Amino acid sequence: MTAPTLQPPTKQQVRLVSGKVVTVMTQTEAEWFEETRDAYESELKFTERTDLVDLDRLLVLELMIFRWTQWIASGTDYDGDMADEKKLTGDIKLYSDQLNKVKESMGLNKKSRDAMASEGNFAAWLSDVKSRAKIFGIHRVKQLTKALALMNELSTVVGAFDRSDEEERRKLGFEDEKAIVAWVRETMLPEYHAIDAYFREHEQRYWVRDM
Repeated sequence: MTAPTLQPPTKQQVRLVSGKVVTVMTQTEAEWFEETRDAYESELKFTERTDLVDLDRLLVLELMIFRWTQWIASGTDYDGDMADEKKLTGDIKLYSDQLNKVKESMGLNKKSRDAMASEGNFAAWLSDVKSRAKIFGIHRVKQLTKALALMNELSTVVGAFDRSDEEERRKLGFEDEKAIVAWVRETMLPEYHAIDAYFREHEQRYWVRDM
């Protein structure tokens, strides 16, 4: 058995929030980008040009983190070359830090909201929430962190499976490839989707919807 491979590069063009067009590397990236962009556009109500540019930057940062996470999970990049996990992990951390800074500058993080509330400016904070966002972006970092953890776990499972004989695979609890696919369906995907479910149930429902 060989480790799972990523789809080969099939460059696609996608639209940024500002209207500009950029190129992504695969169909999977294009689908992820458009879904994420549409979610931001539906949840955030920014109209200023500078806000749209910041959202573009935020999306590009998230795209790169998404791409590198896939490479780490697969063990190879889109060209089939071995992934440098140590470098990619460092790049993800660097981009995640930049992502948090962009969110902070846009008032999309908890620290910014708490600061406004502590200054007795709750009314201004509430108005800002209504006009600028439902703070959808806050839980995006949680998704990326969980995705990286799950992808690393999958990479470990596949690596151990490849190195093991039949008896060792039984001890691991993954006797064949079907067991790995079952784990993805029954554990990996539900854990990832649970983040969205929790957000909708415990956080998103508290934001005031536009009338």
